[in-house]
Amino acid sequence: METLPPTPHLLRDGSGSAKLAALAEPLRKPDMEILYVTDRSEVGRSDRGPEYSFGRATALAFGSATVALKPTPTWEELVRLSGQGDEQPSIALEMTKVDEVGKVVLTPQSLEVVERKLQRTAESQRDLELAKAQFVALVKSRLDQTASKDVYLYVHGFNNSFYDAIARSAILWHSIARQGVFIAYTWPAGHGGPFGYFYDRESGEFTIFHLREMLKVLAEVPGLERLHIIAHSRGTDVATTALREINIACRAKGEDPQHALKLETLMLAAPDLDLEVFSQRFWLENLGAVPKRTVVYFSSEDEAIGLSRWLFDSKGRIGTLSQIPFSATQVALIRQMPNIQLIECQVQGFASSHAYVFGNPAAMSDVVAVLRDRRDAGASNGRPLKPMGNGAWLLTNDYCAEVGETDADLPSSK
Repeated sequence: METLPPTPHLLRDGSGSAKLAALAEPLRKPDMEILYVTDRSEVGRSDRGPEYSFGRATALAFGSATVALKPTPTWEELVRLSGQGDEQPSIALEMTKVDEVGKVVLTPQSLEVVERKLQRTAESQRDLELAKAQFVALVKSRLDQTASKDVYLYVHGFNNSFYDAIARSAILWHSIARQGVFIAYTWPAGHGGPFGYFYDRESGEFTIFHLREMLKVLAEVPGLERLHIIAHSRGTDVATTALREINIACRAKGEDPQHALKLETLMLAAPDLDLEVFSQRFWLENLGAVPKRTVVYFSSEDEAIGLSRWLFDSKGRIGTLSQIPFSATQVALIRQMPNIQLIECQVQGFASSHAYVFGNPAAMSDVVAVLRDRRDAGASNGRPLKPMGNGAWLLTNDYCAEVGETDADLPSSK
């Protein structure tokens, strides 16, 4: 069972407590409600609701999952503990309720041939429009409760369960003081066993269509001002491939994909993504221009990415980018595109070598600065990363550790 990680350094100036205390009344409770979208198969029902496994479903389901804190603090205790001092109580996250609001079935039986072309049957089209309306209403109802009109979408990686995705989303949402609306996009991973990685990899390919279509519907939610996508590990390939397809379709129609998606931030944490594939998508296909800000966290100590590199005989993985020397041409490109920020994380402790971004209080400080405050890299922007001379930035264990090193009143990057 997951536990709340150490308080990020950035929050120990009291800003975390202050933002939690200022939340609207319906949100002032220890329990957290995380919205979810999944194409995992349902394997039964329990007292808390539907149970989703690693199987691939013929339907895309959505709803909300409630995460309780154990032992349960009072709201006042939680506010105090979430932004001041070094006190680190052990608080576990328990998923207590799963409420499926709707689903849309996506099978060949939903189609018919009309004039030698496949199209949805009238019945399946009505079901699709109903599901879209339910999903939009669900997200809008949560946006209406918050002053921040941001949606944060988490796309998990290899060997993650439904619970893993919900718990990680709850940790991230709590770390940014429960601003905006948080959604876990949880695809059919977590097969396990010696060949589990290969099953999960193909599940990642299976889910791309569903994620792409969901992103297009999400962009239509009234009141949504900014979308932030946080992808981890294998989920980075899933997310960037879906965005690539939207990018191609938008540009073919003469549309601006950034405007269409309202994509503020694309965060790639410990990306399990081939370097040549990344370079092709972000430079040659101009995927780097779709988000206002792309932040990539990588580490030479990432053992899972090292294994992936060996499995696929890859020349390099973005997740271990520090092991690959940049050419002069690459350095020049990086320096000319400050909206793509490459962050080398030389951090130790608090989490596994693959989950360091979400467990280390220094790394999480930068995550908060990016997602909550929308700050760009550099001390003058309130993100005192160290420039490395090759266009990348360095993050170490002492990042934001000093009181007063960051200023909660610094302006956000708009």
